[in-house]
Amino acid sequence: MSRKKIVVIGAGSASFGISTLAGIMRNKDLQESELCLVDIDQQGLEGISKLANRMNTEWGSNMHIRASQQRTEMLPGADFVVLSIAVDRENRWRIDYELAKEYGIMHYAENGGPAALFHTARNLAQIMPIVADMERLCPNAYLLNFTNPVPRIVRAIRRYSSIKAIGICHQLSFGYMMAGYVLARDLGIDAPPDYRFVWTDDSSKTERKIYEQAMQKIDILAAGINHFTWMLDVRTRAGDDVYELLKRRFLEAPADFEPLTQEMIRIFDCVPVPGDCHLCEYLPYTHNMHRNTWSKYNIQMYDLDRGANNRERMWNDIARMGEGSASIDELKLAHTERAELIMGAMATNSHAYEAAINLPNKGYISNLPEDSIVEVPAVVDAGGVHGLCVGELPEPVAEMCRRQIAIVDLAVEAGVKGDRKAAIQALALDPMVDDPSLANVLFSRYLEAHKDFLPQFA
Repeated sequence: MSRKKIVVIGAGSASFGISTLAGIMRNKDLQESELCLVDIDQQGLEGISKLANRMNTEWGSNMHIRASQQRTEMLPGADFVVLSIAVDRENRWRIDYELAKEYGIMHYAENGGPAALFHTARNLAQIMPIVADMERLCPNAYLLNFTNPVPRIVRAIRRYSSIKAIGICHQLSFGYMMAGYVLARDLGIDAPPDYRFVWTDDSSKTERKIYEQAMQKIDILAAGINHFTWMLDVRTRAGDDVYELLKRRFLEAPADFEPLTQEMIRIFDCVPVPGDCHLCEYLPYTHNMHRNTWSKYNIQMYDLDRGANNRERMWNDIARMGEGSASIDELKLAHTERAELIMGAMATNSHAYEAAINLPNKGYISNLPEDSIVEVPAVVDAGGVHGLCVGELPEPVAEMCRRQIAIVDLAVEAGVKGDRKAAIQALALDPMVDDPSLANVLFSRYLEAHKDFLPQFA
């Protein structure tokens, strides 16, 4: 295996930083690689670098580690670039959420709905210059993107550059958790009968305990677009088809267990993967504050205060581990986004199976547009990432995906080019906007709120 050069941009990411680093450092297929850490926060970069060097020594990873605030120092000759950045994350997200509420729209404000247009544009303002640097300095590198909204970011890079970008997301694990919970007695899974997802550390631990058991018992074939994929086939490890049983058990579950997901199963006879929090971003059903459907379906809004507190706690943990005053043993078991597995499979030509990768549609889902960014299973080898054909989505599901794909293309054009007309069209097409004149109003309000972060619209 030839030595690889890996550049991690956003090495101190609140969501993915430590786990991504741990995954890379503990992966045997990536040992002796050159690992370059990039972050604009000098203090944070120093902390994550100390932690990386400690892992390198104690875990025997034999990596050559470098760090810089300047990505152009790190990018030349890179084989892989891992991208995980966010712009003033919780503050901007809170503004997005509160502004929409002024117009009667309650939404999650990350991947779908009117605020997602501006979340996309803010991130693209930072990402497209990075991509331009990659074209000059490492044109053959693979870009592994964690930054949301994943389909929009990957579509922008693929459409407006020559860089090979793929999107990675862990949301399929939530589908395994839901399946494990409703099939617990059928599969012998230890799951508390009163479990309900909320944004707490204890809930996250229980979620992980259930999905890790489920992944040992069943295989889920899912496809669609990121955070809006749907189960097409569910089988036990012995090959027994349990999809109909899963649907039946889901509708027998307590009514307050992912109630929006249950409603979609009743209507469309197909099980969505992402859970209610992300599912609601793409549907026209829960945002209307006058109908109070957000409360009816008990949608769990992301806890912005918890996110900010977790970021501060993460940096404290990084500092303590980097200085040697805290153990790093738990990081050997840290759940990751699988970037290290994908890079390792390319490095070793192992033809590894990945259950969910975001990449341009090349007939993988036959009733979604060609080259739209879809999430499908893939095989990874030295030649790259090869999507697997899954056939058709159920037609009602495909129609919902097609509408979102049209919004993605308009949002990308707006976010890259600063095209106001495309932005307003994307808003007018969004299922949460039920008054065409509101598209213009929302555009003006959001642009004013985030103008310092949206230079492309200047």
